[in-house]
Amino acid sequence: MQAAPERPRSSRRVLAQLSAMMFLQSWTLGTWAMTIGTFITANTGEAGRGTFSAGFAGYSAAAGAVGGLIAPVLVGAISDRRLSAQYVLAIMNLGCAAASYGMFVCTSQTTFFLCLLGFFHCFVPAASLNNSISFRHLKNPESEFPILRVCAALGWITAGLFVGLAWPGMTGESIEDTPMPFAIGAVSCLSTALFCLTLPQTAPAANSGQASLRDALAAVGKGNRPLVVFLTISFLIAVPTMAYNNFANAFLNWEDYPNPAALLTLGQVSELTLLALTPWFVSRLGLPALFLVGAVSWGLRYFCFAATSLFGTDSTAILAILLHGPCFAWVFVTGPMYIDRIVQPELRGSIHGLYYSVMFGFANLAGAAVVGALQERLLTPEGVSPAPYDWTTFWSAFGGISLAAAALAFLLLKPSLRGEAEAPQRTLEDS
Repeated sequence: MQAAPERPRSSRRVLAQLSAMMFLQSWTLGTWAMTIGTFITANTGEAGRGTFSAGFAGYSAAAGAVGGLIAPVLVGAISDRRLSAQYVLAIMNLGCAAASYGMFVCTSQTTFFLCLLGFFHCFVPAASLNNSISFRHLKNPESEFPILRVCAALGWITAGLFVGLAWPGMTGESIEDTPMPFAIGAVSCLSTALFCLTLPQTAPAANSGQASLRDALAAVGKGNRPLVVFLTISFLIAVPTMAYNNFANAFLNWEDYPNPAALLTLGQVSELTLLALTPWFVSRLGLPALFLVGAVSWGLRYFCFAATSLFGTDSTAILAILLHGPCFAWVFVTGPMYIDRIVQPELRGSIHGLYYSVMFGFANLAGAAVVGALQERLLTPEGVSPAPYDWTTFWSAFGGISLAAAALAFLLLKPSLRGEAEAPQRTLEDS
């Protein structure tokens, strides 16, 4: 019997460089992403410095959404046809460093929001470029890309442990409700920008030409069903994620859990485990099925938080955190893998940017509006003292939204689950 041909493997040097890139990029956001809600709520109304108004912790998520609307597509197009991607990535991280420092020193809500807006106008394209650079250099993406995402999770974990455990251990004081994490993030972004200059050369694709961005948008406009369907369900699934991003840390602080930022890194431990197993699951279930499992997990996570608030059970809070594995790994990691499978190589930068615009732009903008409205109604309504903090209803609302989105995604993905969409590459290229 003839042995199966050995799959190509990327060099150790390339894997090490790309892994470090993913690690550092996640660290830059992980230093303050899980504590920003705590910082804002600690300084809302008459609390702390009284910098922020009611609802701002939720509405501030709009900064990430607006940053993800157009910037990833434009920056992706630049890397496709104008400037080597590693240099574009370095520039984006310099912008992140400046914005992080601005959030550290500013004392007004308007200035803080503008800095937050500037940060995400640079960070979301940077995250998209991380993926497109990786897929340009990996020789076996379906088995090697999850390894890179393991390193990204490690970056997030170590950042959370540094802010939540190491810093209090060294100084004796928690910084989760202070602006100090933004200063740590600024230094991290500057270091990442310098490292980007050492990445493998990723020149614009030879055949990209002047029409790269236009062709990327045409891939949707021409009715390529696999791409259109996947972008649609990605939007639906991403809308409710803002609740966890902005309020998980604040909720755990409200429930008096010790070291919430460090506790939340259990989610990344779960993510690491599932990322390591993702190639095995992909080979047996396929990317669409894994994506649906991740979508359902979002609803289960929110109902676990609701149960924690209602019954005071620690086990449901821990389970909600551990569900981060399927929530993140099988939605935000399998998504780029699927996108890479269905697009032409010369359009990858632009299409990955378009995917990030949908997931982190339009979906997050809608999610920020919903989160802010529910915060203002259920958690910290204007003129109500003390604030009700009705966490049970808040989390239950997002659990219902998530499960409804997962059900609709199931209907849209039925052809893929039956194997009818296993030729998306042909569909896109033929169109």
